[in-house]
Amino acid sequence: MSVPSVQIAKERIKSLVIADRMKCTPDTIEKLSSDIYYTVSKYIDVKPEQFHVKITRSDILIKYTGEKN
Repeated sequence: MSVPSVQIAKERIKSLVIADRMKCTPDTIEKLSSDIYYTVSKYIDVKPEQFHVKITRSDILIKYTGEKN
């Protein structure tokens, strides 16, 4: 299932607003997300497409999808 372009645009705008509030550039947020993934992947076998980081002004949310029950 593909994500509609409107949803992608909303997420990009939201990311820019968050970056502005945090005084971080989108590049900095991307590097932070990458560093978090790299650190977690040292301890847990996880693929990039299963690992999502969402950074807000007050939280860093990490979501791991594709877990087997």
